[in-house]
Amino acid sequence: MKEEMNMNKILKFTAILLGAAVVTTGCIKEPLPQGSGVIQDQVAESPFAFSGIASSIPTSLITNYIGLGEHIDFGYPGLMGCTDRLVGDVFPACWYAGGNQYYDRFQPYMYNFGMSYTGSGPYFFWVSYYQFIKSANDLLSITEGGESEDAKMYCGLGKAFRAMYYLDLVRLYDALPAKAPKNPAYETELARVQGLTVPWVDYNTTQEMSINNPRMTRKEAFDHILGDLAVAETNLANYERATKALPSLACVYGLLARTYLWLGGYTEEIEGIPTGTEAYKKAAEYARKAITASGAAPMTKQEWTDPTTGFNTTVQAWMWSMIQTVDTVLGNLHSFTAHMSVESEWGYGFLAQPGLPKYAYERLSNTDFRKSLIKGEETTWEDMKDLTLLSEENWETVAPYAFFKFRPAGGETVNYTTGNVTDIPLMRVEEMYFIEMEAIAHYDEGTARNLLTSFMTSYRDEAYKVSPLAKSLIDEIIFQKRIEFWGEGIVYYDFKRLNMGINNGYDGSNAPAGARWTTDGRAPWWNLVIPRSETSQNAPCAAYNNPNPQDTYDSNDENI
Repeated sequence: MKEEMNMNKILKFTAILLGAAVVTTGCIKEPLPQGSGVIQDQVAESPFAFSGIASSIPTSLITNYIGLGEHIDFGYPGLMGCTDRLVGDVFPACWYAGGNQYYDRFQPYMYNFGMSYTGSGPYFFWVSYYQFIKSANDLLSITEGGESEDAKMYCGLGKAFRAMYYLDLVRLYDALPAKAPKNPAYETELARVQGLTVPWVDYNTTQEMSINNPRMTRKEAFDHILGDLAVAETNLANYERATKALPSLACVYGLLARTYLWLGGYTEEIEGIPTGTEAYKKAAEYARKAITASGAAPMTKQEWTDPTTGFNTTVQAWMWSMIQTVDTVLGNLHSFTAHMSVESEWGYGFLAQPGLPKYAYERLSNTDFRKSLIKGEETTWEDMKDLTLLSEENWETVAPYAFFKFRPAGGETVNYTTGNVTDIPLMRVEEMYFIEMEAIAHYDEGTARNLLTSFMTSYRDEAYKVSPLAKSLIDEIIFQKRIEFWGEGIVYYDFKRLNMGINNGYDGSNAPAGARWTTDGRAPWWNLVIPRSETSQNAPCAAYNNPNPQDTYDSNDENI
């Protein structure tokens, strides 16, 4: 409670410092607001100012609101919900029983018909991320180059956050090859922009610069990302954080593991930057460093399945968290819990009942405890009564394949002012285990198989064996990762990197109308387009945008 009170005091001070709202092409250099009573030199010399702006960065992750006009507009957790739906791993299970699929408010924006450059989906991603970047740049503008220990430490924090944001953006917008059977011209247009990512914006970017700011090449982008992480690694070497809302050295290692895992997917060489097997080896190295530095062990069965605290409270396995307070919850519906918890009776989750694909449930071993949180076709009230907060009457309205993973805070199912105040994982140590085993699988399958088996039998399924349905060891690793990180916004990047397809168009699929896709490899809409709000002001982005993914596939809705 003392930490929350101090955070609220800091936020009030920070509001004075940060001032004006951000425009998309800007995130541009702005002076401190007139009349604030604070001048630049005073801010640059004040450890309290460093602390205030640093504390505002994780708060912006969960309070950032861009005026989208939709309830998915609640910052980084809203973007997590978007990426999971883009790959078809999260969707409303209730489309045929107990509810209305359109209570899943992500649907109108996250399927291919909502991902054009005039659509709300790309606008949500673009504006949100560049606003996040501005918050990191604000801290860096007063700490980078500073000689005091405080300046260096806070500079390290700013660099870690900025690297995370740019890594996400690069992976979202990197134009990787994708087949488009309904529109072959898409593939030709995509080839024209291959190797381009996103524009670079830092605290020196002016309005004049922003209107002529081209997309970075992969080399330029990863030079910046790896450069930021190198500074963060040095500056946070001895940093002891007061809250897991801020990154630690272990988190920096985790970001490096994510970065090199993505670089491992490139077959093309990038001057001065590891790709392919060399990058996979570095991914495994940094994943192991992250595990060691974190001192964390994977979540226990009790932590996973607890109806009161499950996936709503930071535990030792969470290396980095988004920590909400009563002051940072935007309302009853602009909230992660309102959308993702089947038990939050005030929210969309109770009505849409987010779940996973039927075929994924059927592939999951019956001895894996995570399966006990998913309602199967034959699951009875007696089977789940100790694992759900819902009454028997309400439970009976829940459709099969709904996933009872994310719980309302304190087990509060009715009062949103309490139930929405949850913690949300940003990086878990389990991700590092999966990065290590997958990276190694690309060059040493025997060792990777042992790592997978050890993890699964130790932490998830004592009787675990590689599924006979697995197409390869990497396919099995990613399948288990999909279950482990369902709803956490992680696996989109794996699907896109590995050229995996969506497989929800089969007969008997439980995917709702408009989401029954079967794609041949990565879906075209995984290469996000730059929205019109940016291209109308930034000519180079207009000239070299990713092509429109609309009408590249048909959804297989005939059997609904």
